[in-house]
Amino acid sequence: MTKNPYTPALAYQLLEIPIQLIQHLALERYPEAPQTHRFGDNKRQYLLFWPKANPQTPRKSVVIFYHGGAWITGAPALLPTLATFFLQAGFPVIKPAYRLSPRFAYPDMRADLNSAMIEILPLLDQHGLGDHQLLLGGMSAGANLAAHLTFDVEALAALGLSQDRISGFLSIGGPLDLTKMPHFKPVHWFAGGKHGSDSFQMANPIRHLGGQEKIPALFMHGTADRIVPIESAAAFAAQYAGPSTWIEMPKRTHIGSVGFLADHSQYAEDLLQWLSDK
Repeated sequence: MTKNPYTPALAYQLLEIPIQLIQHLALERYPEAPQTHRFGDNKRQYLLFWPKANPQTPRKSVVIFYHGGAWITGAPALLPTLATFFLQAGFPVIKPAYRLSPRFAYPDMRADLNSAMIEILPLLDQHGLGDHQLLLGGMSAGANLAAHLTFDVEALAALGLSQDRISGFLSIGGPLDLTKMPHFKPVHWFAGGKHGSDSFQMANPIRHLGGQEKIPALFMHGTADRIVPIESAAAFAAQYAGPSTWIEMPKRTHIGSVGFLADHSQYAEDLLQWLSDK
């Protein structure tokens, strides 16, 4: 990728994000308010938990979904339509926060992934969900973090988990191969170094792929995305050895890749179809 490709298309998509988020905030939400649970002393170390999903469509998994925001902004509450979508489909939902760049970098966020999971597992037991599997995913930067959580087998084992507990991985507009990302400052702040540095490689989730993947994965990405180029997710998907589904969204921008939560387009049906056995 070229350095700092600050094109009019990119500028438009950055301006589009707050407008779209406001529209999502205005839409109908699931009637149950979430619980808030902390997993650390920092104000960003908390999670939102909706334990009661639609009883008419019981599921075998709990969705754990990480928010986007270029690792420098964002919050679990910003896309209420996303929680509503999964809850109506029958999935209990957990949306963790995490510490943000530039003050914090990948190692800190990686620690937050672990701390949140240490809080989540007994929480599921307390709500009668201890036998449920975990469906891990995220939007944008959150998809990157969810990929680290899903595919770092050694880190999972340290938490007392194996990939057998994970029913699926979902990426929406995810920067899954950082080498395909533009030389944006937020990418380097998150990685703790520039392209090619050791810290950059550690922050790149594609490094976890070893050809033994078995978890069903779904990749959703807009072809017009100028914030996270589609090549970043496509490179990960091409190297992924497990069962995978690739949903390319023609003309969709970065924030437009979650537009199906509001416009109920075919992409919503595609996601529900993928979720049907989970």
